[in-house]
Amino acid sequence: MIGILSARDAGELLTQLTIFLLYVVILTFVLRFLWNGVLVDHISILRKVDTLLNTFLLALGIAMFRL
Repeated sequence: MIGILSARDAGELLTQLTIFLLYVVILTFVLRFLWNGVLVDHISILRKVDTLLNTFLLALGIAMFRL
């Protein structure tokens, strides 16, 4: 995310934005697998994530928190 904020030109901005979006999409699928497959089984107060949109928003929140 810091790379997006410090981009010098439009090409670098597009590259950094593409990398960030790919990161969030990959994180979405990995997070859904880990959340539903591991965390829900071991932590009783968690519920399964039903949709990819909810998982995407969770992944986006985690990605933004890393900023």
